Amino acid sequence: MSWELVYIISGLAMLPVLIFAIIASIRVSTVIHHYHQLDVPVGITAKDLVQRIAAENHLNIQVEQTTDSLGDHYDPQSKVVRLTGKVLHSTSVSALAIAAHECGHALQDAQNYLPLRFRHFVIRLSNFTSRLLTPLIIISFIATLLTAGLALETMKWVLLGFCIFYGLSALASFITLPTEFDASRRGKKLLEDMHLMETKEERQGVNKVLRAAANTYVISFAMSLIYFLRYLSYFMLIRKRD
Repeated sequence: MSWELVYIISGLAMLPVLIFAIIASIRVSTVIHHYHQLDVPVGITAKDLVQRIAAENHLNIQVEQTTDSLGDHYDPQSKVVRLTGKVLHSTSVSALAIAAHECGHALQDAQNYLPLRFRHFVIRLSNFTSRLLTPLIIISFIATLLTAGLALETMKWVLLGFCIFYGLSALASFITLPTEFDASRRGKKLLEDMHLMETKEERQGVNKVLRAAANTYVISFAMSLIYFLRYLSYFMLIRKRD
């Protein structure tokens, strides 16, 4: 396959993937909101759930509230499950599904789950390279004001920087997929073993919440991959012109 064709296909794929990303975002918000209205009869909060899972599985983790901007997550550095205020003190199906999922990550961490370790390494590397993008863009702008030859040469380095950034982003997203799926599997098993989801509607709610959230990671990988191929093909086409 020629780089010209890769460039065209990646450009054509951007719009449908963006549409799917919007649909997935709306879907996850709708599903989570719906099952936030359904409380579990036992009355256990997400915070209580994390503490109970930690005690029963001998996990040395804490649970605390975080901001909506950071979202619900597990911090392997601090060994803390951080939940938003809406989730932390809720007894809803959505809240317990989210909390169990994050505890799934805590179990991965405790068991040295390799994809989780590799994911954190790639994300740190990606964050480092992202800091280099702004200087590259500034240099490119200055070079454009100078000779055309220098601008073209500088543009190649800028495109290479974008390739590295989006390549690492795509790799991190790819590694995230099995990590997130595994955390959801662990979370559902934790809830089943604790007999917290007794009715069919509650079990379906957990599945729908976790599935909708997982779809956002699939879309994220697709977007990162498309941008990587887009910039890589553009970089290779410029190189061929030299």
